[in-house]
Amino acid sequence: MTSGNSKLVNPFHFVLNNIPFAILLENKHRILEFVNQNFCHLFGFPLTPEQMVGTNCIVAVQMISRLFENPSGFVETVHQTVINHSPVSKELVPLANGQLYLRDYLPIFQDGQLEGHLWLYYDYTDAHKMELELLKTKQFYEKILHNIPADIVAFDKNHKYIFINQNSVSDPIVREWLLGKDDFDYVKIRNKDITIAEKRRAVFNNAIAERKPKEFIEKLEDKQQNVRYLLRKMHPIVDHNNKIDIVIGYGIDVSSIRNAEKVILQKEKNIEQVANLLSMVMIVIDQDHNIIFTNAAYESLFGYPAHDIIGKNLNSINNHELDFIIKDFDLYRSSQQIDSSQKKHQFVDKYGFTKHITYSFTPYVRTDVNELNFAVFINDVSDQYFAVSELQKIVDKERRLNELKSGFVNVVSHELRTPLSVIQSSAEIMEILNSNDKITKEDIALHVNRIINEIDGMHSLMEELLLVSKIESGKVEFKPYPQNLASFVKVLIDDLYAPNNELAIALEVKGHIRETTFDRMMMYHILKNLLGNAIKYSVGKKIPRIRIRYTNGAVLIIIADYGIGIPAKDTQKLFKAFARASNTNGIKGTGLGLLIVKYFIDFHKAEINFKSKVNKGTCMLLEIKDKHFTHAKNSIDRR
Repeated sequence: MTSGNSKLVNPFHFVLNNIPFAILLENKHRILEFVNQNFCHLFGFPLTPEQMVGTNCIVAVQMISRLFENPSGFVETVHQTVINHSPVSKELVPLANGQLYLRDYLPIFQDGQLEGHLWLYYDYTDAHKMELELLKTKQFYEKILHNIPADIVAFDKNHKYIFINQNSVSDPIVREWLLGKDDFDYVKIRNKDITIAEKRRAVFNNAIAERKPKEFIEKLEDKQQNVRYLLRKMHPIVDHNNKIDIVIGYGIDVSSIRNAEKVILQKEKNIEQVANLLSMVMIVIDQDHNIIFTNAAYESLFGYPAHDIIGKNLNSINNHELDFIIKDFDLYRSSQQIDSSQKKHQFVDKYGFTKHITYSFTPYVRTDVNELNFAVFINDVSDQYFAVSELQKIVDKERRLNELKSGFVNVVSHELRTPLSVIQSSAEIMEILNSNDKITKEDIALHVNRIINEIDGMHSLMEELLLVSKIESGKVEFKPYPQNLASFVKVLIDDLYAPNNELAIALEVKGHIRETTFDRMMMYHILKNLLGNAIKYSVGKKIPRIRIRYTNGAVLIIIADYGIGIPAKDTQKLFKAFARASNTNGIKGTGLGLLIVKYFIDFHKAEINFKSKVNKGTCMLLEIKDKHFTHAKNSIDRR
């Protein structure tokens, strides 16, 4: 080499020789100035890098062109690149054997003059395969989300869309356009009322501020004035650092519920109108002896308006004409039996007239609030005692009224107590309307829980799907550090189960306690899932137990229950997606919990094994080997 050439090579010699890529440096005359060992190995040159210095690079290009999928195209591309003197980055060059290389080119200038050409090659085959697998995984989960029958979106912490399923926006062009934008952009381009975006933003901000789900009913009207009602929910995803990176939004079309509620309300009004046309008095009393309904005939018989007693407790009413009902309730409390036969009673009304009545009690269970109610039917039969000639008319009237009573009881015991079969969530609003705003907070909480029961199941699946997606896409960071595992497990048990005396899980620790290196978030998820399964699948059995054993080089966590066990035929699929044991019918679960547990265990380079016997119980053994943590940390970092 000339001194001029040495000037080109020497400043870079050390760096170039240690870069883990195939490197070739040629001067402006296309003579090879430097090549590293990786280049010789990559292209199969039998010479050492020192022996190759001084080679004509045009000849070398011709020699290695046979390795590429398109030899002539390879030669021409190299030639044009040298002529153009323009840098090239990550140019894909496929080889004939199916491998893929990425190529970088950098022209070297000194004082404005071209002095040489630098080429870098590196194997891209495995990385390309990984990208394809990640794309396949992404498409798999997107397919699931796109086919869930609900509006599902994901927002960043600034309320910008980062995912929209096709049920929410069917037009793929609009979906793509919305990514990175917000509802204000959407209502503007669609010429919709801006209050839609303002309400959504307010609920979003509220969910972010309180770090808990918020829901609201949204009324939408199209150009044809067709009205839709959507139950929308904003659910912030909070990480173990109490930070929010994503908010899941989803909506369920509840138009049919609203329409059904209108029908139910109209039916209730119709029933009330029919009841008010009856000459028979009907009084409905709840299990706490509060009067919740009486018809207009009450005033005709007793001389007091119905609103004087509705909403009051039977024992607090000053109208002593109802004492006979109180006596029958006292009898029921002592015997727990209701005599539903027709009885007779007489009293002097407020005007001094003697009234003769017949009455009967009809107990029924209101399924919407799961409580026992009583319908009291009272007939005024005073005329029977004043005119023998009217006896037959009274008998006929009694017969007709009894028939009407039976029909009305049937209506009350079905239409007012049974929620719509197509939706379990209408009970709340039905009760509010039916009870004239006398419902308690406990009743509301009960029915809200029924309304969102199925939605919560979907959300659980979605959360676990998103977590699996984050794990498989490398977005879950592994943060292990040395800490006291026994104390960690004790705190976890106290947090989750100590408040419930029936689930007082005892922790047994054996061996010399020492610090164990683990990721707190992942370990919390692992143990919460395994303990949760142990409890869920052993209801009514002996409380599960947990033991920690410190051995040489490892820590063992043993969780044993006495529940339904796992059939032998199901053990091979236990830690796979959507896999559940065949004997778990009727017990809720997504089939993703143990898959995520296995992911987190693999992060720790730990092992999990189990023994199980049907109807005897299951024992889970988690083994954490101390010597693997350094290797695991490095492995995760490289990912």
